[in-house]
Amino acid sequence: MAKISHKQLSKLFQRLATSYTAGIDLVSSYEKEKRISGTMYRKKADQIHQSLKSGDSLTHAMSSTENYFPPLTLAVVQAGEKSGRLEDSFNRLAKHYDNLVKFRNRFLTAISWPVFELVASVFVIGLMILVMHWVMVDIGGVDPIDWFGMGSTTGNFLLYCAVVLLFFGSIFFVVWGSMRGWFGTLPMRIARRTPLIGKTVECLALSRFAWAMSAAENAGMDVLETGKLSLNATENYYYQMVIPEVLHDLRKGISFTKTFQLTEAFPEEFITYIENGETAGKLAENMARASNDLQEKAESNLKIISDIGFVMMMGFVGIILAATIIILFKKLYIDKINEFANGVIWMFGG
Repeated sequence: MAKISHKQLSKLFQRLATSYTAGIDLVSSYEKEKRISGTMYRKKADQIHQSLKSGDSLTHAMSSTENYFPPLTLAVVQAGEKSGRLEDSFNRLAKHYDNLVKFRNRFLTAISWPVFELVASVFVIGLMILVMHWVMVDIGGVDPIDWFGMGSTTGNFLLYCAVVLLFFGSIFFVVWGSMRGWFGTLPMRIARRTPLIGKTVECLALSRFAWAMSAAENAGMDVLETGKLSLNATENYYYQMVIPEVLHDLRKGISFTKTFQLTEAFPEEFITYIENGETAGKLAENMARASNDLQEKAESNLKIISDIGFVMMMGFVGIILAATIIILFKKLYIDKINEFANGVIWMFGG
């Protein structure tokens, strides 16, 4: 089932916040939403509009759209309705999703060049396998390079394609499976021990956790709802799997600090943010600050990853090109000179 995008959510809650501030009721607001572009969006907006007209709450109307909205959105809207601060919920959600869109765009910009280099290098190598056959056989008059020992250019090219597909397919499988929790906590446990990449993944997850906790605290949600919402907001199975443990401890009256510390899933620096917030009675403010700090760290790490990726891809392509040039030079010149020299030696020796 298709889900609403972060960009659509940002725009939606900006419009709802503006309308709500102006005193326009939700039924009228969603009457206008039905005219927004996007077939699926209009269908869901009409469904919500009909539900609101029937007297349902906005939370109930959104929840009836077959998981079209993420749990975080529904939870914050529900908290806003319960506390009578729906306008504040709209504004916070609009800002949150706008920040996510901006961060995603910066992330894509940071990795776009290394990814382009990787794809280009894969393409160049494949093309080289084919072109070198023509250069060496038709122009150089020598046997083509048997790159992978398959005995023919076609065989070598097909083997190369199979390896490339297996490589990228495996990456996709691991990433997709990790997101779905197929491999349990193993991917995250490995990632956390990986310099830079693991820290970036952790920062992104904990930034979402901190924002959700801040939003839940501001909305006046109870500790159980806050704990569950914050962990689900990470969108990371490593943190979501401790939900039963966390809820069990919170029901016993254990503080957030001690509860999350007992899971051993959170770094001490992050636990300190929670502890300081609880001690000072400013958990929402501290979590909002933590979310911003963690996002800044993630962006800084992404810039470093992008720079490292650029150097690695340039080096990789350079090594391949250099190796090819050396092989060609040997095949087209050195080997022929050696053949000529051996022939001269044989003639005079004979």
